Amino acid sequence: MKKFYILGLLITLYFSFSLISCRSPEVEGAIVHFNADRIDQAYVLLIEATQKEPNNPEAWYYLGKTQGKKGMIEEMMVSYTKSLNISATFQNEINLEKMSYFSKYYNDGVSSYNTFLKIEDRKGEAATKSLNGVITNFGKANLIINDFSANRLISIAYQNLEDPVNELKYLEAAAQVKPDTVLAWLGLGYYYMQQKDFNKAADHFKKGLDIDPNNVECWTLYAQCLDFADRKTEAVEVYKKAIEKNPEEKAIPFNLGLILNKMANSVEDDDAKKKELYSEAVIYFNKAHELDPELKDVYDLQSALLLQLGRYTDAEILLKEALQRFPESASVWQNWSYLQARLGKTEEAKKAYEKSKQLQN
Repeated sequence: MKKFYILGLLITLYFSFSLISCRSPEVEGAIVHFNADRIDQAYVLLIEATQKEPNNPEAWYYLGKTQGKKGMIEEMMVSYTKSLNISATFQNEINLEKMSYFSKYYNDGVSSYNTFLKIEDRKGEAATKSLNGVITNFGKANLIINDFSANRLISIAYQNLEDPVNELKYLEAAAQVKPDTVLAWLGLGYYYMQQKDFNKAADHFKKGLDIDPNNVECWTLYAQCLDFADRKTEAVEVYKKAIEKNPEEKAIPFNLGLILNKMANSVEDDDAKKKELYSEAVIYFNKAHELDPELKDVYDLQSALLLQLGRYTDAEILLKEALQRFPESASVWQNWSYLQARLGKTEEAKKAYEKSKQLQN
């Protein structure tokens, strides 16, 4: 039994020695340098080894490890791919190396971004350095795994560096990684809003709604962009849908009231249509008023519309409330003077108008 054990050990040693002895001097020397942390020397030998033995998976594997140590991530990925194309011998090791480097550069990118957030002067040298760190580190992480969040944070870095071309490039890259994520299309929609391309912005917010039909942010921004793109009829319908989705948001009915008011002002030779639109605008301004009685612009706009419609009693109730809440508002006193004039109260109208002029000065 003992003889068999010794024989087995000798066979194992023989094959181990055979494997080592099969290595070229370049690979063998490179491994020695690599293990001693002499990375530059190892790199030179491994370049020679891969040139002499282009079908040696071990040479490509160690070249990839060496390139990783040198921060040459793009080259590392090429070397690892060549090693695996020849043989799957180092598959597990390569997978571990990739994940290790991805984690390192991803975390370094997060650290750079967090450092940027703590800097008060966002245009200064320190901020620029941190933002370039975000781009470099997440860029290297992306070479290993094309990651949604990494692309988005790179785009944010370029946005702060005022580089819209690269900002768009990485927003689009993020959308390609996760096209079924609302956040991807929100990012692109915001980008085109900043560029004042409201039609494109609307298209991207619509894509977000195709993914999540209940996304309130998408509904609101979609409606706003349709409005800014002068697609007001579409905007009205979208705003109404947005109110259904988020009935507690005051800005939505207020914006809808504004659109309806603009549409009414643009109507010519159709008093019935104009009155219909003004009346509908009043309904939505009133919704905004109910949600926030301190929203001063509502008092100005809604009271003016009520006067236009001849609804003097409603205008009086609204303006009395406005005078209590905003007694120093020139516009409120002005509308109050118009109401008094419509009611035939000339003296009160004059006093209110003089008060408005005093407040304007």
